[in-house]
Amino acid sequence: MRLSLMLGIVLFVAGVPSALVQESKLSEERKAQLIKRFPKSDANKDGKLDDAELRALQKVFQARRNGQASAVADKWKTTGLQQANTMGSGEAAISNCGKFRVFVLMGQSNMHGTARASELKPPYTEKHDRIRIWANGRWEYFVPSQRFGPGVSFAHQLAKFWPNDTIGIIKVSVGGTGIRGFEKKWSFERANLTFDGKKGSMYKDLMNAVAEARRISKPEFCGFFWKQGAADGTKKGLANEYYDTFKQLVSDLRSDLGVENLPVFVPSYMNDEDFLKAVMSKMSDEDKRKVTNSAGKPPVRKDKLLEAVLAHLNELSWSELKKTSGKRPWIAAVIAAQNKAGRDIPNVATIYPGELPKGADGTHFTSAGYITLGKFTASAVEEFYKSKRKETKQ
Repeated sequence: MRLSLMLGIVLFVAGVPSALVQESKLSEERKAQLIKRFPKSDANKDGKLDDAELRALQKVFQARRNGQASAVADKWKTTGLQQANTMGSGEAAISNCGKFRVFVLMGQSNMHGTARASELKPPYTEKHDRIRIWANGRWEYFVPSQRFGPGVSFAHQLAKFWPNDTIGIIKVSVGGTGIRGFEKKWSFERANLTFDGKKGSMYKDLMNAVAEARRISKPEFCGFFWKQGAADGTKKGLANEYYDTFKQLVSDLRSDLGVENLPVFVPSYMNDEDFLKAVMSKMSDEDKRKVTNSAGKPPVRKDKLLEAVLAHLNELSWSELKKTSGKRPWIAAVIAAQNKAGRDIPNVATIYPGELPKGADGTHFTSAGYITLGKFTASAVEEFYKSKRKETKQ
């Protein structure tokens, strides 16, 4: 496009006063270029642009510009970013001093957080010069105004660990969402296996935030905090595929963030030993003998016993499992998958904060529970980076 044509278009897009849209203000050459580029602008087909046709063209450009602005604004109002938008407390610049360490937080309700912000106490109620959250399409101070989850205490503890750096949080979460709602190769059909199709792609929400964050700042992605799993315990197929789906999510995230060995932190319900005890305590003596015998000759290895237990559970019907696991009959397979991820996927740490205090519904944590979960996960991050420092020195 030639410079003269570009200047003509800019006049219209900028919404200049009508006086500047008079024929006398545009050369015949420019008008001819506009007709060539936008032939429908010459409504009467006389080969010229009169004042009325110029004004009509101006309105077209103005509407197009408004539509583009609306589309940009709407991408920050999606389901996955909705709660994060309530956790900001005004636009905040990023310091040029130190590193800007950004962590991605994703998950369902206990990442989302159900505790009331009114229950928070200082310093979590105050603006921090070195803590930011991605909210409303920009970096803001991290001070929740409605609800909160583990991200608040997580960020504050890491700000103490790195006293010269700024901590940034990009959080994409929504309650009751299965892992397929977060995967890169998102589809309505796959997400809707856990009734999440209408929520849209959480991964797209994340990547939109990452792209804009990179445009306006210099983030160094330092970790992925994942708290999710209950929704996939509702169906056998979803639970059995959980490990592979999560492994792919981690791979995609590392690739798209450009951090090959991005550390991943997954708070889970219980370790393998406690998991085996919990499951076998609910088995009949006959089933215990069956499982133990199928695990091999004594002394039975823990990994073989775990495989045998999972195989046994996989053979049970929905109604049989529901008696011991409630609304999430196959949650055991999800727990086992998260534990396996910590063993088998490099730089993935499955961590065990223990039994956290829960509210009246018996599912969601109390405010104290969320604060404890955030601190516990932050401690895992600290241990990872301490070990990394030691390896570098050796």
